[in-house]
Amino acid sequence: MGARRDAGSGAGAGATAASAAYPAHWEADIALSDGSAAHLRPILPSDADALQRFHTAQSEHSRYLRFFAPMPELSPRDLTRFTVVDHRDRVALIVLIGEDIVAVGRFDRLEGTSEAEVAFNVADSQQGKGLGSVLLEHLAAAARERGVATFVADVLPQNSRMINVFTDAGFDVRRTYDDGVVVVEFSIDPTERSRAVIAEREHRAEARAMERMLHPASLAVLGVSSHRDSMGGRILRHIEQAGYDGELHVVARDALELQGHSTYSRIADVPGPVDLAVIALARAEDCIAAVEECGRAGVRAVLLPTEAFAETAGSGTAGGRGADPSGAGERPSLQRRLVGAARREGVRVLGPGSLGFLRTGEHSLNASLVPHLPRAGGVALAGQSGALSAMLLGGVESRGIGVHEFVSVGNRADVSLNDTLQHWQDDEDVRVIALSLESMGNPRKFTRIARRITRKRPLVVLRPPGTTTAAPPGHDVRSSQLPRRALDQVLLSAGVVPTLSVDQLTDVVDALDRQGVPPGDRVGLLANTAALGESLRGAADAAGLRVVRDERRALLSTDPRFVERAFTSLAALGEVDVVVLAVLDALGEDLSASLARMARTARGADVRLVVCAVTDLDRFESLERATRADDEMPPLHPTPVLAVRAAAGMLAARRGAVGGEEPAFPASREGIDREAARRIVQTEISAPGAEGTAPRALDQERTSALLETYGLHLLPSRTVADADDAVRAASEIGYPIALKSTHPVLSHRSDLGGVRLDIPDAVQLRHAFAAMRRDLAFSSADLAVQAMAPPGIPVVVRSVEDPSLGPVLAFSLAGDATDLLDDVAYAIPPLDDESVTRLIDGPATSVKLRGHLGLPAADRARLEDLVIRVGLMAEDLPELHSLVLHPVVVGRGGCTIIGARAEVAQAPNRTDSLRRTLSGPASA
Repeated sequence: MGARRDAGSGAGAGATAASAAYPAHWEADIALSDGSAAHLRPILPSDADALQRFHTAQSEHSRYLRFFAPMPELSPRDLTRFTVVDHRDRVALIVLIGEDIVAVGRFDRLEGTSEAEVAFNVADSQQGKGLGSVLLEHLAAAARERGVATFVADVLPQNSRMINVFTDAGFDVRRTYDDGVVVVEFSIDPTERSRAVIAEREHRAEARAMERMLHPASLAVLGVSSHRDSMGGRILRHIEQAGYDGELHVVARDALELQGHSTYSRIADVPGPVDLAVIALARAEDCIAAVEECGRAGVRAVLLPTEAFAETAGSGTAGGRGADPSGAGERPSLQRRLVGAARREGVRVLGPGSLGFLRTGEHSLNASLVPHLPRAGGVALAGQSGALSAMLLGGVESRGIGVHEFVSVGNRADVSLNDTLQHWQDDEDVRVIALSLESMGNPRKFTRIARRITRKRPLVVLRPPGTTTAAPPGHDVRSSQLPRRALDQVLLSAGVVPTLSVDQLTDVVDALDRQGVPPGDRVGLLANTAALGESLRGAADAAGLRVVRDERRALLSTDPRFVERAFTSLAALGEVDVVVLAVLDALGEDLSASLARMARTARGADVRLVVCAVTDLDRFESLERATRADDEMPPLHPTPVLAVRAAAGMLAARRGAVGGEEPAFPASREGIDREAARRIVQTEISAPGAEGTAPRALDQERTSALLETYGLHLLPSRTVADADDAVRAASEIGYPIALKSTHPVLSHRSDLGGVRLDIPDAVQLRHAFAAMRRDLAFSSADLAVQAMAPPGIPVVVRSVEDPSLGPVLAFSLAGDATDLLDDVAYAIPPLDDESVTRLIDGPATSVKLRGHLGLPAADRARLEDLVIRVGLMAEDLPELHSLVLHPVVVGRGGCTIIGARAEVAQAPNRTDSLRRTLSGPASA
């Protein structure tokens, strides 16, 4: 593409760039479509030599397509123009593999407009790896942040590859032919199609990377020693015992032959390509050096089982290679050095601290510290720390559940659970996915992927109990400022099945693997004693199950056919979807044959059956053995509570599966001026004294103006100095009015004397002013006069920019009960119509909005519109540190915003946005 327009690239650019802040949050590690990795960052003046090398290495044809002229090399003036940018009107991003530039993208704003000319140049050797599309995403995100709305480009007609980058991105592209070139123009606001394209490309690239890692055609083990029980020796032995059918190599410096394998002293000496290297070295420094050596030898995936990187906290800066381009600051942690080395060489890392991975079936592989392969089946398992991963695998094995693949991501310094989900999303051999989740580096991305997966197959997640979101040692992730249950609610909204223990997870996985997701949520209970029936009903009610039939008429008899007949009559009528059966064994005939017959009946009626058998130890163990040996037997439990818990897990999986093929596109609204909102925010964070990262509160006037840009109207108010000032303000606003304290705690608390309502005239206003000054003598806060709002139900709508989750919305009713009981619902914006309804219905007290105790219902439609607009604002403005609308009074015919507080800060580097990035330390 060539630059034929005047895009503001004059001589003054260098001076502007010298004073502009380096946008560290634009840095990112990216996945290429071949499964390898690279690093993307804004260009710097020090990149001039590397840019010249990149340019001269291009073919003459490529240089002509970019510049419409041969240009064998860049002149000093061109190098200055391309590398000295202001990161505002002139932006350039480069992609690095090692120290080499492999792609450049830039935009230059057309002077005095919201349009910018965009251009790319991708190395000939890196064509076909998706670099152009990734650059476009990152440039569009940066441009939106800088107030650019439209991209334009001039492309030679023969440059079809570049034209396709634009047309395939999902934007609404307009093309015209002018003076021998194709002029491309499009709005860079995201569309439903562009979001879908980004998600699909991200999925393909990350799934391909995992495919290369977990299905290697050739494998090398580094760190094998003559000691039989060495880490490398054990992994090598497990690989051989599992019958790996690919090329297997051993790299060791101190022996010519180990465990029957000829050795190589260096990975570079191994003949032919190596898809995966297992680096079983003890010292962290040695592992980092080995990763660099593997990268230079062309290895694109490594497994690191060592625990040597388990530091309690990382140092340095977030953002891949470090956000400070000068290299100043603290020395990066070992784990960050590891990831930096891997990304420089385009290598993906599983670990460190990984137990490894294994696969059953025809092409089995056990590249792990697990001594043997589990039974083959349809369950995919993934864990983080080696300890919990081993517990997860052991629990599944003890229940006889068949495993398709197992992956331990360890400290998830690079490859995370998100990558395993991308890998299993389209795997038809996977029926159920189960994860143990100790920390989350990119919760938004996890929920986005999980929402897609749960439409196809159940996703069961173990989150160990706790009250905080603290991560285990070695998990270098951003900490969340929100309560733990905020993330729990976000996970539930994605359709996952939450569990709190390995036993609960295996119970749910076993039931789903055997019988699948129930077709509905109607539950029938069946017991052969009244006491068991009462226990079943109590457990079902506690679990919130919708019980439509509760049968306790089956006779206690040594003949199991009485129970079978009762079950058949319950299941065959089409009135239930799940039956929980509790049987007291009369120690007659063997129950296993009876359970097998009832399982066949359940399959014929499309009913899910979960069984509790109360019997002696020997007979129960015999039933367990029969159940483990036959996948068509119903899941078996020793108590009613455990049986109901498994049934509740199956029904939770159903809730995730009924949401349609794909999540709805986020709701949009008219009357939003995003450019005006960005101007308000940028003016405030650029004001004198706003340096640093501390949030800065907007005054009431700017807060009101910011709300207006998103179609939200704050009820007028005036801060007053004395009674005379209050009377003048009330005359302008109009009686009746409210007089309130501006103190953040007192401003909405009439019970604490902070608010006087329905003041009808000036005389009453003067009395109220004097009384409040007397009663609130302990507070120096000013008083304010405000118009009265129509009657309604007070609610609170908040948004916060969380370091881990990004923008988060919170909704609650106002009042002490909410504050004391923490009755708050959370959601991640932007919201669709279904998710905003779910958010508003989340708090238990929201029943008041539907018309409680005979009172009229509130205007839900207007409230939903307000919440959606707040969500759009939070999503669009990463600089919006927090926004609190308190209270919003929801009446029968509208909503009134009475109070609002807003804080802004420098834009953070969001973990998940409309640009593809890889996870990594502190930014994962």
